[in-house]
Amino acid sequence: MSRNRESVGAARTGVCDCCNARLNHQAGYSLSTRDVVLSEAYWRTALKPTKSLVNSLSLDDVQLLQVFQELLHTTAGEQSPWSICEDCSELFIFDRDAARTHAVQSTRPAGSGRVDPSGCVLFAAAAWEHVFGRWPANVTPEAVMDACDLCRKKMYSSEFTFIVPQERMGHFRSHGLVDGDPVSPPRPDDGWVICQPCAARLFARAHRAGHGTA
Repeated sequence: MSRNRESVGAARTGVCDCCNARLNHQAGYSLSTRDVVLSEAYWRTALKPTKSLVNSLSLDDVQLLQVFQELLHTTAGEQSPWSICEDCSELFIFDRDAARTHAVQSTRPAGSGRVDPSGCVLFAAAAWEHVFGRWPANVTPEAVMDACDLCRKKMYSSEFTFIVPQERMGHFRSHGLVDGDPVSPPRPDDGWVICQPCAARLFARAHRAGHGTA
């Protein structure tokens, strides 16, 4: 996904680096590349327009893998912070108060700069599977360990997972922060186990509504 880049300390308005919507920094967030590339939800969003391009060009499997590799390395190599709008913030898990402060003050989030692509390839590959229907052949498959209790997404062995106790889930659902009903009953000891995309969306909504996630 192309980015309309601004340097830190530049004009106070710009665009969201995820959706390209106009963005006032007072209402946005500043994220590090690490925050971005560890989000399967982000990779899904970035890959959707890529699929449309791939389909229009009728690329073969070798060319498809080249597209995956180029996107992975280009995104992981971003050195400047990412400006993210409120809507797109639902794709990521991060310290929202700190990220807002960095956006307002035009300062760099901790850990900003390029990251090793090998540390985020799982999340890009899982998103590729979601968008294209198959795991990229140049990435070693991960073992499937579980499925999300909210959306049934496959959860892999190295993936982030989150536990929402029954009482907290009841609170979130009563305030309309969860879309629909969980697809699975609560687990006897843990409540519900959810994936990163579902957790990111839930945490963003809880923060906006003034509800803690602990």
